[in-house]
Parts: sequence; C-alpha cells; structure tokens
Amino acid sequence: MLYPFGDIDGPRARSLHSEAMELFRVRGRLTGPSGQTEEVELLVDTGATLLVLPRPLAERLEVAPRRSQPVVMAGGQRDAWPVGEVRLQLENQEVTTPCFIAPGGPALLGAVALESLFLAVDPVAKRLVPVEGMVG
Repeated sequence: MLYPFGDIDGPRARSLHSEAMELFRVRGRLTGPSGQTEEVELLVDTGATLLVLPRPLAERLEVAPRRSQPVVMAGGQRDAWPVGEVRLQLENQEVTTPCFIAPGGPALLGAVALESLFLAVDPVAKRLVPVEGMVG
C-alpha cells in the first residue's frame, strides 16, 4: 500500500493516513453472481485495497469465494480473507470488482473499486468526484 507520507511505512503510515482522511459513507447497489441485489451504505476507505463485504452481506448476495488472500488490517493484525466478485453500482456507474469477504464489520469502499469507477475522494467536501483515466 502506498502512503503519501514520504518513506514512512507500516503502522505509523496507517495512523497518518487515518488522521489525514476523515471517513464518510456513500450509498451503492451491490449485485451478486446469481442476481441477488442489495442497496448498501459503504464506508469510503482508500486505505482498503478492495471493496470489503461483511460475511452476512456476502452470503445474502451469494458471493462465492474464488481464492484466499493475506491481508493486513489497520491495527497491524494479519489474516487471510476470501476474495470473490460482485457488481457495484455507484454514482451512475457500474463495474464488476473483486471484494474481500470479512468476518464482520462495515462494508468498505476501497481503492480498486474507486479507481475502476474512475472516482476519487474529495476529503474536504467528503464526496466522490469523477476523474479522467490515466494511460502511460
């Protein structure tokens, strides 16, 4: 994970990241592979690599784990979480994106999903803003 704090790494960088970015929520629609759909509130967290679904939500959407991936959580704890795929509709755009299936906690909107939708975070206004794609 890259942090905009020079060569600071590890827990201190994660702490600075959290201090620099107040979190906010957005509404989105998730669709599982079998067509199950649910409107959800997502906590915007650019420190999360992928979209994160708590297990009960993933089960309702019938998201099937495709593999397992090691993760490092904000407090530095390590684990391995299942990874699946879900369709995400947000800000009048839609994309299929990988997602972590977490044991619990809130649904998180991570960096890969944001970038796939060509959206960035305006931390001052606490909103998502469209961005242009980059090539090269």
